[in-house]
Parts: sequence; C-alpha cells; structure tokens
Amino acid sequence: MKFKHIVIIAIMGLFLWAVAQIPVQTTAAQQQSDVNLLTNPSFEDGYFLQDSIPELAVPNGWRMHYLDNVPFDGSAGNAVRPETVVWFIGDAPANEQSLFFRHGSYALKVFKGGLPVYAALSQDVSGLEVGRKYRLVAPIYIDIVDRWENGVKIAPAKLSSGVVRLGAGPVGAPWLEMSAINYSGFWTAETISPFYLAYPVFVYDFTATDANMTVYIEFGSRDSYANNGFFLDTPGLYALDEVDDTANNPPPAGNPPPQAGPSPTPFPTPTPRPDGAIVHVVQEGDSLWSLAIRYSSALGLAAEETLAQIRELNGNPAFISVGQEVLISSPSETAVPVADTAAEGTTEDAAAGGSEGAETEVEPTATPEPAAVDPTPEPITVSDPVSAICVSAFNDDNGDGRRDDGEGLLSDAVFTISHTGGTVATYVSDGINEPKCFEGLEPNTYQIAFSPPADHNMTTAGNWAVAVSGGDEVNVEFGAQFAAEIVAAVEETTTETGDTAVDTAADTTESTAETPAEDGGFFSNFGVIILGIAVVLVILAGVGVALLRRS
Repeated sequence: MKFKHIVIIAIMGLFLWAVAQIPVQTTAAQQQSDVNLLTNPSFEDGYFLQDSIPELAVPNGWRMHYLDNVPFDGSAGNAVRPETVVWFIGDAPANEQSLFFRHGSYALKVFKGGLPVYAALSQDVSGLEVGRKYRLVAPIYIDIVDRWENGVKIAPAKLSSGVVRLGAGPVGAPWLEMSAINYSGFWTAETISPFYLAYPVFVYDFTATDANMTVYIEFGSRDSYANNGFFLDTPGLYALDEVDDTANNPPPAGNPPPQAGPSPTPFPTPTPRPDGAIVHVVQEGDSLWSLAIRYSSALGLAAEETLAQIRELNGNPAFISVGQEVLISSPSETAVPVADTAAEGTTEDAAAGGSEGAETEVEPTATPEPAAVDPTPEPITVSDPVSAICVSAFNDDNGDGRRDDGEGLLSDAVFTISHTGGTVATYVSDGINEPKCFEGLEPNTYQIAFSPPADHNMTTAGNWAVAVSGGDEVNVEFGAQFAAEIVAAVEETTTETGDTAVDTAADTTESTAETPAEDGGFFSNFGVIILGIAVVLVILAGVGVALLRRS
C-alpha cells in the first residue's frame, strides 16, 4: 500500500473519531411540558362580576375566594373582602406598564387598604393524569405598602405580614380545608427577598390524585397597611415527566386485597447522657427533618417544633454531615454530673467510716447513681426521600424568554439558593455541566436568585420561590441575552380593542424549566471547537479522495 493511501485512511479515521466526540444533547431531569393547562391564564379572555358584586371583577374561567369580617392565623384583626380589577394596560400609568404586566394586555389587581386581607384565585382543571406530577407557577407582585414618602412606596418592616401559598385539591373540596388540599406552605419576606414591592415567581409541584382537581393561588396581608395589594399575570400549570406508576396500575381485578403488613418498628427511646442531653451522631441519609421526625415523640413535641428546637440548639445550620454530633435536647438543669456524684459518695463514706479499717454499711440513696451509658444514643439510618433543586441558564438569542432549539447553556451565571434570609448554596455555571442539582434539601420553601454574566440581560424572571417536599426535584431554567442584542419593547395593536399594548419579553411562566438542558451541547464552546475540527477534516478527506482517484 502506498504511503499516501495510508495517510488518506488515517485522515478519514480521524474524521470519524472527531464526529463521534461531538456532544449529544441529553434530557434534563424533570422536563416540563410547554403547554399551559390553565384556562385564560393571562386574563385576556374577559371577566365577570362574581356574585354580582361590582367591586369583584374576576377573569373568566377563574373564581375568587376571600375572608370577610373574620380573623385568620396571625392577622391583626378581622380580614375584609378585597376589591379586584382585571386591569387593562392602557389604563395604567406609563411607569407601571412594564412593572405589573408580564404578558399581553391585562393583569389581575387585588387590593384593599387599611385592613388585613386574605384571598385566593382558583380554577378547576380537568384531564389530569392520576399519578403524574404537575407544576403550578404563579408570578405575584406583592404591592404591600406601609406608607408613602415623597411619592415613594415604603415597604413594611414586618417580614411576616405578607403571605403567599399555592395548593391543589379535589374539585368540590371547601377552600382552606387542610385535610383535602395539598398546600405548599407559606412564603413570606422571611423566606423570600425581595418579597415586598417585587414580582417573585412562586412554584409548587404536586402529584395529581384525581383527573379533575382545583388549583389555588393564595395571598394576603396580616396587618392593616396603607395598601395591601397583589398583581397576578399569566400563572401556569404544566405537566412534568415524572409519574408514579403505582397510581396508574392498581392490582388486577379478582385478586384478594393486600393484607396489612407488620406495624412499623417504632424508633427506640433515646438514652440521654448523664447530663440529660440527647445527642445524635449523623448517619448516611439523615437530614434535619428526619431527625425531627425521629425524636419528636421522645421530646413530646410536634415534628415542626422539634425541627425548630434542633436548629436553634445547633446554631441554625443549613445542612448536617455524616459523623457530626447534633444536639437534640439541652442538658438537664437538675441532672447531677457524674464527677460530682462520685465525689459526694466518697465524702459520705468518709464521714460514716469511723476508725480506720472499720466496716461501714452505707444505706442506698433515694436516687441511685446513674448507670454508665453510651454518651450518645444508638444512631439509626433514616432513608427519607431526598429533595433537590436543579438550576441552569441558557443563552436566549432571540430574547423571547423561552429556550428554543439551538440556544445553548450559558457560562458565568451566578445562582444563589437561600432560605429564611440565609444562603444555602451558591453556584457559578460553566455552560457544560448544567443543570446543577443541590440535593439533600429539607422540605421547605426556598428562593433561587439568578444573576446573568456582566454582558447579558435577563429575559426571564430572576427570582423564583420554590416549595419542595420529600423526594421532590425541581428544575429551574433561567434565560439571558447578550446585551448588544437587546431591543426595546415593541408596541402591538390588540385585535379586540385597537388600543396599544406592551408585549414584555419576560413571559416567565412559559420560559422556565420547559426544555431539557444540554450537557455540553452542540452549541457550547466545546462543541464549536469540535465542529471546526470536523470541517477541517472534511476538507482534508476530500483532498485525500481526489488524490486516491488520481492514483
């Protein structure tokens, strides 16, 4: 074989190898459908006066719920019925059109000044797949104003005043019925920042228990501020790719019903140390929440109260690690240290001993010296489901707020996950290894803040409020566009009224977590390099084929 034939074969082999190295797009965890299952989500399809009340305009397909002349948990007085308006953007001041309206020409405004308020927006949804997980997304501007100073809104100093909660339950269940509605838990300014005078996106994942369910978006203010207001625009309900097969595959007809298994083995009673304290050595699979469940009965507290006590005793840690000693309860004030007890016994023996060598019978004390015990209770392994929040950022080339084909991952984006004002984790993206998942999170509500690279502007919401429960994995995707490609908002004429409306670029409910992330995808930096190599090799292969024909 001639030398040039060997060279040609080597070039073609190198070309095939290079093509094989081009990264292939992979499916991200918990892919979200881009179909919004809610009716009239952006409130463009008209409204009605609920219960014939002129001050209660409600978007078609929705229903308002509210408390009137009754108190609620933590409220400083009785709540009153709010007023609601399906607000047209043309009626809003110019400086508020881009603030309160996120998509289309209308937003829902719920408000009441001077008294506490608690309300909810609900919708019945049909055609759900039992066992499938769904994501309820609600952008809410919390317009709670303590006072105005020189025309500027001043937010309340009390962090627990404003509240937001999401939920889902069977159609027909009474509103606020905790036994029937699965709720996310409350978000407040204690857990989300900024909360007041901001537009966070609240996210709650739930599993469908029926084909027909009602979803709830709840919000309120516990105190009597100058304005207790809320703006909503384009909430969404999306199907996720996670399905509980057991819900869709019941036992075949005719089989005997499953027999009850043995009762679960109760947790052993923890043995305190001699000083009365209870200490747990962290094992694989433990979390603060599992420890709260593990020790709640021994302490005589609810699991939530036990969790708060454990956090306080250990300096409010965000995480615990294997081998760490976690204080479950404080030393008892009445407990007698072992060393003092021993010394006390020696003194009594000496006092009653009489002359040297005499035998003295010592009467047993009412409280015998505690037997020697292991200084820590025997640890157990708890295998609670692990929750995770996964984050990624994409290069939104066309600035439409959603990830389209060919829009690759973005590097140098900063993500911060926080809870109750404290940072849980931070991460800087590299554009290759996303989504980045933060695992082992306790069931709770978290804030995910996104900061794009210095030369990019956000095209999606940069502040998400996420509720996770045991076993949840929430995938959150943010978009940003190169600053040189940002264009001003374009005015478009609405077909119904002929008036102009601002179509904002940040359609947050459709932009987040909709498409699978790329793992070093074709248009990442590495993919471009490989592509360049492949092009060069194609040219060389062509030259080689020409040489082969001439020979």
